[in-house]
Amino acid sequence: MTPEARARQRALGYLEVITAAALWGSSGPFSVALMRMGMSPESLALLRPVLGAVSLTAVALLWRRSALRIGGRELLHLTLLGGAAVGVFQLTFQLSTGAVGVPTTVGLMYLSPAVVVAGSGPLLGEWPSRRTLLLVGLSIVGVWLVVRGGGALDLPGGTPLWGILCGVSYGSYTLFGRHWSPRCGPLATILFSTVGGCLVLGGAWAAGVLPVEGPPSGRAWLVLVVFSVTTMTVAALLFFDALRRIEATRAAIATTTEPVVAALLAAFLLGQTLPPVGWLGLALVVGGVAGAYGVAGRTSPPPPHV
Repeated sequence: MTPEARARQRALGYLEVITAAALWGSSGPFSVALMRMGMSPESLALLRPVLGAVSLTAVALLWRRSALRIGGRELLHLTLLGGAAVGVFQLTFQLSTGAVGVPTTVGLMYLSPAVVVAGSGPLLGEWPSRRTLLLVGLSIVGVWLVVRGGGALDLPGGTPLWGILCGVSYGSYTLFGRHWSPRCGPLATILFSTVGGCLVLGGAWAAGVLPVEGPPSGRAWLVLVVFSVTTMTVAALLFFDALRRIEATRAAIATTTEPVVAALLAAFLLGQTLPPVGWLGLALVVGGVAGAYGVAGRTSPPPPHV
């Protein structure tokens, strides 16, 4: 691949990750809206990926049936390992959102770049450069300034445990996707890992551990379907396709644009403006993402697509 082609691939990968992060930025407001309509965090944790799996299957049947034909070993890894990451993430995200609110959950979730940096070298052979490590730290500091600026670090009435687990599972899923997406393709990777997550959460529901109830109204059903399709199907396909083009550390840095989108939406649509320290945090996040795009880093090429 020529340098020009690699540059185009990198640019497309960044565009896909940032678009996915923008869609994910609406997850918290969607969840809060549905909880106010009467849905529990546990119900959202299961029904959101179930609807996502249905829409992903429809995409595969209509446009990419080859994604449904993968080897037994790949299927086992995607459903078990990927399913565990998806299940833990879905449950902890909703529980944290219900317990401590959206800003705190998003802030804790973006501990995930540290997880990716720690694992990308030994697990993927993608050893980040010093500059990349600096940019990861810059982005994480920026996220925490946004959260602190919004007054979300007071943790009223809740515990940060669910948010921390959310961040760890999110980072683990990024590493998982970087390994398997080039091998199985983005659609197969996200589809079977989502199905695996549904099986994990569905098993907990069948055992009586996870109480689940359907949306209480037709309006709630509509909001839930839109929430699932945009934030799970569309965003996930963009993100996993990007993982075929750029290394996991860069993708993790780029996803920190999610709280930027959330803050901007809150400011311009809800009138919830940030103090100066919050806007300083946004500037650091943007700087970290832009810097990661320009830093080459020392990485290994992705494995061949099969």
